Order: sequence, then structure tokens, then C-alpha cells
Amino acid sequence: MARQGRCGRRLRTVAPVAAIVALSLAACTSSISTHGHRLDAAALAQIEPGQSAEGDVVQLLGSPSSLATFDDRTWYYVSQRTERHSFYHTTVVAQDVVAIEFDEQGTVSRIDRHDLNGARDVDLVDRETPTSGNEMSVLEQFLGNIGRFNPAEDD
Repeated sequence: MARQGRCGRRLRTVAPVAAIVALSLAACTSSISTHGHRLDAAALAQIEPGQSAEGDVVQLLGSPSSLATFDDRTWYYVSQRTERHSFYHTTVVAQDVVAIEFDEQGTVSRIDRHDLNGARDVDLVDRETPTSGNEMSVLEQFLGNIGRFNPAEDD
């Protein structure tokens, strides 16, 4: 009986410690996410410049991730794989961008493929656009609104 008591106490002590260790190790693993089109290399190889039309591309690859900004003759298929190490730390592990350009008749004229090595960061402009008008203080705004509201009408 005394032996079972010691074993039970030891189990009650070791079980929470093992659970904490297991949770700590699980928190250290990173999660991998895939976003965008997952292009099939065999389907992409079937698209030939000068031969394939827009309908063929849609049938083989699906609709594009986006179109070119100023014309709709360039289609982009984008996929990205990221790895999250912690809540605020995400790293792009792989990126694949396929740009398919069409001519005036809707036939594929060119296929470009770019990976993560060709990617670059874009610096955002930290300027403010000037606007005309006055900047009013809170007091000026409050005093300017006095008398602008209609009193509630009695029915």
C-alpha cells in the first residue's frame, strides 16, 4: 500500500511537469503556410507562346491572381510559402511569380517566371499630401457646431 502511494504521488508530480515540457516544445515549432496559386509544372509546360490562347491558360492554370495595372494583357499567377516562428516573426521561404503576356489577338506571347531571388523590398514613401483648408482646434470645432442642430420636433 505504501508503495502504491509513493508511485501515485510521483505520477502526480511528474505528469504536470511532462505536460509543461510538451507544451513548451510545441510552442517552439514553426508553422508553414502556403498562399496563392499552386501551379502544376506539367500544366505550365503545356502553355506555348504563339500557340496557346487565353482560354487555354484559364483551363490549365485557372484564373490569375491579378492582372497588370495598366492593361489586362499580362496575367500574374503568384504563390508564396511563409514560415511563422513566433507571433510577430514571419519569414517568406519561397515565392513563385509567373507572368503570362498576351498579344492583341489573345495569344500567349511571353511567359516569365520569377522566384524569391528576384524579389525586392519596396520602400514606402513617408510623405503627407498637403490639403487646402484650415486646421481647427477642438474648441473651435465645438463652438462652430453650436446652433447647427435642429431641436427635436414634438409630434
